[in-house]
Amino acid sequence: MKLKIKSAIDFLKKEFFNTPVNAVLTVLMVWLVFKLGFWFINWAFINAVWTGESRDVAQAGGATWAFIIKKLRFFMFGFYPREQIWRIPVTIILMIFTMIPYFIKGIRHKVLIMLAQMVIWPLIIMYFLSGGPGLEKVSSNDWGGLTLTFILSVTGLLYSFPVGILMALGRRSELPVIKGLSIAYIEFFRGIPLITILFMSSVVVPFFLPNGAAVDKMVRVIIGMSIFQSAYLAEVIRGGLQSIPKGQYEAADALGFKFGLQSYLIILPQVLKLTVSNIGGISISFIKDTTLVLIIGMFDLLGIVSPLASDTDWLGMEPEGLIFAGILYWIICFAISRLTYKVEKKVNELPETAEMTGVPE
Repeated sequence: MKLKIKSAIDFLKKEFFNTPVNAVLTVLMVWLVFKLGFWFINWAFINAVWTGESRDVAQAGGATWAFIIKKLRFFMFGFYPREQIWRIPVTIILMIFTMIPYFIKGIRHKVLIMLAQMVIWPLIIMYFLSGGPGLEKVSSNDWGGLTLTFILSVTGLLYSFPVGILMALGRRSELPVIKGLSIAYIEFFRGIPLITILFMSSVVVPFFLPNGAAVDKMVRVIIGMSIFQSAYLAEVIRGGLQSIPKGQYEAADALGFKFGLQSYLIILPQVLKLTVSNIGGISISFIKDTTLVLIIGMFDLLGIVSPLASDTDWLGMEPEGLIFAGILYWIICFAISRLTYKVEKKVNELPETAEMTGVPE
């Protein structure tokens, strides 16, 4: 025990008190951290108000978490009708249920499950959230809060992933036309800000639709975000393709595998194994990018703070709303980060053949 304490003291001296300047800066930083820490604890917990019906309960020097508790339904579900909220958890549960096959070892070719989800998820969303036969119709304009963030994130990632893989393979193709089109697609959408794509999908696209034709704004936004995200995923996948030894391609050619079978069974499993962490990082960035939809009038988890704080009973509650939204975003992103780490650790323990494609081990 004494040895550990001595080692800790030696470390502190070496890293933080090795010079007079560093010693002064260390003391100042410690003082600042403690001062801000005590202030935040007093503001967020000790002097905070947890119950109340309006901002009149607010106290000087304390947070008014009563605002969050009172408006929690809107933070979670937006302006979805109260009596129909049960449809949102049912939708999410069904979508999660479709992911169970990924964790069943006996099921091979799990990539087919993803392709099935690309068909099943929109049907689930349209039937339950929009209102299919036997259910009340609910406009997508009423979707909001964490629900909208979830829908935009999962559907955008679902559709961008296969497109990104195809574009990455196309960019490395030996056919000039396919390679040129893939490069044009990737460079074009990587060079355009996401906010421009959102404005185009929300404002410009309807002008080019035939008279009488209409595509829901939610669908247009999801398509635009998927296209944008797929261009970045394509570059991540391409980096993984470049890291595969040339001998892998030559061995596949020697076995008589055509390009499609070679990519599916041999190359892509290794690429996905190498790029798990990068894909996870891009996924986190994409989830945070969904906040830009507030620019086109969609109230996601961040965008809904302003209209809720505009309620005459809760004027001036933006700080509490933004902090609450930030905490939820941090929880989501941290969970994805940990999940990515566990997946990366697991796939690195697997043999070179990929369970995703179902190649015999």
